Amino acid sequence: MKSKRLPVYDKNPEQGVDNEYPTTKYAFRQPCLWYISAVRNSGKSFLASKFLAQAKKDSTFNRIYIITPSFKSNEAYFGKYINEEDVFEPTKESISLVINEVEKERDEWEDYLREVEAYKEFKELLKSKKGLKNMDDDLIMMYDELGFLEGKPKWKYETVEPPKSLLILDDVLGSPAILQSSGLTKIATLNRHIAPLQENYKGRSACGLAVIILSQSYKMQNGISRSLRENLSLFTLFKNKQPKQLEAIKEEIGSVVDMDKFEKAYEYATAERYGNLTVDFKPKCDTLTFRKNLNEAITFDDQVCGCKK
Repeated sequence: MKSKRLPVYDKNPEQGVDNEYPTTKYAFRQPCLWYISAVRNSGKSFLASKFLAQAKKDSTFNRIYIITPSFKSNEAYFGKYINEEDVFEPTKESISLVINEVEKERDEWEDYLREVEAYKEFKELLKSKKGLKNMDDDLIMMYDELGFLEGKPKWKYETVEPPKSLLILDDVLGSPAILQSSGLTKIATLNRHIAPLQENYKGRSACGLAVIILSQSYKMQNGISRSLRENLSLFTLFKNKQPKQLEAIKEEIGSVVDMDKFEKAYEYATAERYGNLTVDFKPKCDTLTFRKNLNEAITFDDQVCGCKK
C-alpha cells in the first residue's frame, strides 16, 4: 500500500472550548450524562452517594439538585450533599425550574465579573490625583454600596470560576418529569451548554449541568428515551436477570463499545452481590473504559494507557 500527502485541507481549525469542569486524574469527566440502571434494592442510591462523597472531597460541584418523590426515604444517602431548597418533586416543570436556578447562578457569576471590572476602575481612580478630585459624594456612596471601600469583591464559592452544577433524577420513571415536553431531551443533548456565558472562561463557554439518572429499568414504555441513552457519557449496570433488557443494552452500546470486552467486564463486575459495571464512553484513558464499583478499573491486554506521566 502507498500513500501520498495532498496539499489541501491542511489548515487545522482553532481549538474550541470543551466546557469541562476540572476533575482529578481518575474521576469521570464532568459535566456527565450518566444513567444508573438497576432493579429496586440493588444499590443504586448507595453507589450514587459514593460518587457524591468523592465529588464533595474534590469540590467537583458547587450545587447539587435532585428531582425525586422519595427524598426523605433516601435522605441517609443524599442529605449530606443536597440542600433542602434544591429538592424538587417530579413535575412537568421541575427540570425547567432547575435550569432556571443554574441560569441564576450564571447571572450571579457575570455580575461578579462586572463588579471586579468596576473595582479595577475604582482602584485606578484612587491612584490618580485627577480621579480623586472628580470623585463626588454620589460616586463614593455607590462604591461604598458595592463594598469597594472594604476591599475587592469576593466570589460566593471557594474557587473563582463559573458555577458547577449536578442534577440527579431519582425514581422518576412514569412521572411528568420525563415527558417529552419536560425539558429532559434538552438536558440530554445540551447539558454541557446549559446557561451559556457572555465570555469564555478558561475553556468554558457555559456553566453546564451534569446529570445522573437513577432508574429501575433500562428500557420501558414512557421511560428514558433512546435519544437520551445514545448521548450518555457514562452507564452503570447492576446484575440484570431480564435477557431482553440485557440484549437491548448490547444492541444500543454495541456500536461504541467492544462487545467481547463488555460481556467479560459485565460478568466479572456483577458476579458478587451489589456488584456493578460502569462503562465510560468518553474515558480520560482507554484503560478506564470499564470499572467495577466505580473504583476498580477492568482492563484488557490490548488496551494501552496513553495518559501523560
